Amino acid sequence: MRASRRGVLALLAAPGVARAQGVEGWPSRPVQVIVPIAAGGPTDVIGRILAQHLPPILGQSFVVDNRGGAGGQIGMRMAAAAAPDGYTMLIGNTGSVAINPVYQANAGYEAGDYAYASTLMVAPVSLVVRADLPVRDVAGLVEHIRRSRGRFAFASSGQGQSPDIATRLFLKQAGVEAEIASYRGAAPAVTDLLGGVVGAMFDSTTSVPHVREGRLRAIALANPQRSAVMPGVPTMAEQGFSGFDVSSWYVAMLPKGTPGPILERLSGAIGTVMARPDVGTQLERLNAEPLHSSPQEAQRFVLAQVEHWRGVLRALDLRAE
Repeated sequence: MRASRRGVLALLAAPGVARAQGVEGWPSRPVQVIVPIAAGGPTDVIGRILAQHLPPILGQSFVVDNRGGAGGQIGMRMAAAAAPDGYTMLIGNTGSVAINPVYQANAGYEAGDYAYASTLMVAPVSLVVRADLPVRDVAGLVEHIRRSRGRFAFASSGQGQSPDIATRLFLKQAGVEAEIASYRGAAPAVTDLLGGVVGAMFDSTTSVPHVREGRLRAIALANPQRSAVMPGVPTMAEQGFSGFDVSSWYVAMLPKGTPGPILERLSGAIGTVMARPDVGTQLERLNAEPLHSSPQEAQRFVLAQVEHWRGVLRALDLRAE
């Protein structure tokens, strides 16, 4: 399966969820929203959007709890161990859900340890560099890295996250070596990129405002097709890196065993949030778009993505260091 935006949309283009029945008592108290990545990144952004807009629909507060670290593993394990009563929701992404359990030898969880309420959004991954770096395309970056003789550093939003795997895939295909500095999320990684601590990174949404302001430069997209939001940025494949296909998607999850009616009601509420024009505008500014689905569709999508990334990592012989 190709992890492209087109494939994601096709897989999820099914009728909306049915109205849930029999869960009038839920929620009767605040719901914890675990974000397994540091504040400020796309996983945190979508979590806070839901925490802002779900309470008026469901009648209870949704409280964001950032549990970053180990590429999302800390928060993922915490959510897997929570009671399946509908009061713990987790915001997962490509790396934490589909890549880490395959990439890491001892992740401590797998995709089957969760129930799924809905997919949330999808965003292309772009290769960005500091604006003062004398690099305009991927070939120029490869040459710059070669001239640096091992002194060039990439930022990573966390080991096992999709931008991290994109970095390792790029270095392997380019045949060059560089340091990979792993952060607790995209926000601190972008901060150090802006500050000159590192020279480049793959990122989905956090760097987009800085690219528009001219402080960073996007030189390639990791997706197979160009983005309608960044039409002038060529893909990695267009620049000689065939088969480069990395996107970032986000999903609302709960502990395995959470009752189906709760999942359905939550999915319906999420659909209402993601259909809001102001939410669509907010995501568009981040180069992302809403991607609501039923619980069944979300589960099928995630399990298919796990198998996709299992094949990618096996073919590249990529394992955690």
